[in-house]
Amino acid sequence: GIVEVQGYVFVSHVSVSMVPLDNLRIIRGSQLYNSSYALAVMDNTLSGQGLRTLRLRSLTEILSGGVYIWGNPQLCFPDPQNIIWRDELNEKNFHERQYRLQPRASQCPPCYPACGKSCWGETAQDCQSLTRIKCGSGCQRCKGPLPNDCCHQQCAAGCTGPKDSDCLACHHFNDSGVCKDNCPLPTIYDPISFQLKPNPNRKFNFGATCVKTCPYNYLAMDMACTLNCPMANQEVIISHPDGSETQKCEKCDNCHKVCYGLGIDNLGIMDNHGITMVTSSNVDQFNKCKKIYGSLAFLPQSFARDHVTNTSALTLEQLNSFRNLEEITGYLYIDAWPEEWTDLSVFENLKVIRGRSLYK
Repeated sequence: GIVEVQGYVFVSHVSVSMVPLDNLRIIRGSQLYNSSYALAVMDNTLSGQGLRTLRLRSLTEILSGGVYIWGNPQLCFPDPQNIIWRDELNEKNFHERQYRLQPRASQCPPCYPACGKSCWGETAQDCQSLTRIKCGSGCQRCKGPLPNDCCHQQCAAGCTGPKDSDCLACHHFNDSGVCKDNCPLPTIYDPISFQLKPNPNRKFNFGATCVKTCPYNYLAMDMACTLNCPMANQEVIISHPDGSETQKCEKCDNCHKVCYGLGIDNLGIMDNHGITMVTSSNVDQFNKCKKIYGSLAFLPQSFARDHVTNTSALTLEQLNSFRNLEEITGYLYIDAWPEEWTDLSVFENLKVIRGRSLYK
């Protein structure tokens, strides 16, 4: 099951009685729902049926973001107002006091007696585990109340012992089971030659994990794996004798022209709030592009005149801009196409759709 979520957990419009996320230990909150919440559970009811139990029996850390639980009339477990959220939220979480918590439903069974009022379900296994507020002085997280129960400072979510290899999750990076501030750097200092030399043990940052090579479809930079090369860098694909490829970003002084598609702004940064479809007003920016960083989407509005903005409908002549296109790093979504155009020949030279970002 899911142990770690990099962004946020959003549960909405669910009509089943139980969602078991039994193994989830940590929500990092690198992206937040509505810019505020790491856990959002809302409007889970349909025709008198709805979510009764959201079982999060292993959850002990929310690094960033608040909690929103509202509009779930059948919800019994957890009781949002009796979970001790200040134990779940990291002490440096800027959203530590950002809650909206509904009362639990009526006629719910109680927690198992040993749990008190803080539980994720009815059994003894569902008691809320406290790893922060009952710790000894100076502990960030702990496995018990004694001074020698403190977790290592690199630990998140709790631990089984005092070492940086005893953590249930890592606060920063997991390097082969050891929690660290940083992944092994690409170069190390040689005190004999007074020079930097390549580090044979270098690794790349990939989320909260250190990896020897970046996963397929990710681009390797000096220290991290990324989906898009930043400004003053260009994408390079290296083919190996065994047929595999390494995709990386390399710095360039005179970078070739870059064509950015939907979902990428003109600085090469992911932007999901910008242009949403190809229209006659933006189609010219793709003229003679062989590679588009981002995505393309054609919606019914693409082929209709917009009287508000006075934008004309896309024409076949304008779509000829895509005849040179060979690669799209994101997705190609075609929801509409004029009936009189019987084929997609404007994409006749398209060879690769990498899918680094996906439609919805």
